[in-house]
Amino acid sequence: ILAACLALGLSTASGAADRLENIPLEFTPTSPMSERAPVDLKGLEGVKLQVDAFTDQREDPASIGRNVAKAPPRKVTTKEDVPRFVTYHVKRLLSGLGVDVVESGGTVILKGEVRQFFAEETNRYNATVELRIIAEDPAGKVLWAVSTTGTSSRFGLPYKGANYYEVLSDALIGAVHEFVRSPNFKKAMIGN
Repeated sequence: ILAACLALGLSTASGAADRLENIPLEFTPTSPMSERAPVDLKGLEGVKLQVDAFTDQREDPASIGRNVAKAPPRKVTTKEDVPRFVTYHVKRLLSGLGVDVVESGGTVILKGEVRQFFAEETNRYNATVELRIIAEDPAGKVLWAVSTTGTSSRFGLPYKGANYYEVLSDALIGAVHEFVRSPNFKKAMIGN
């Protein structure tokens, strides 16, 4: 009986360890923004960009991924605030490009919505991050609005948190890179 109880306890413990539910969010890109196509932000020296907190437009705020390689599918969830995570890293990525990101008093206010932040694992990890970006002047006039999407795909060991973190981080960098490369981003920032 003791052996059966121990075996049951071990299988329950390993079953819990084999779940990626309520995991923390980690930003672990496989390559930095600087390795992507160059971004020309000349002329933005006088712009102070205020990035307001993004909002969540996803149906399930906890869901960030799933493994569908085997039945039944296995979930990947987090208790953390995905829009807060995205906002923080959007600010860091923009600052890293040389944009003057400020907490308040911006000459341009960037608002955003998280529309997708999800990785699906089949035989590869495939992530998509979709954001809606709205640039406004301090009076609230919309200067520019765009939807931007970043994707990432790679092989990895099955159902590993590190692989989900990597593809989601790379997809987030891709979404930011896509909107800052647009000539309309620069126009909105300098008011042309």
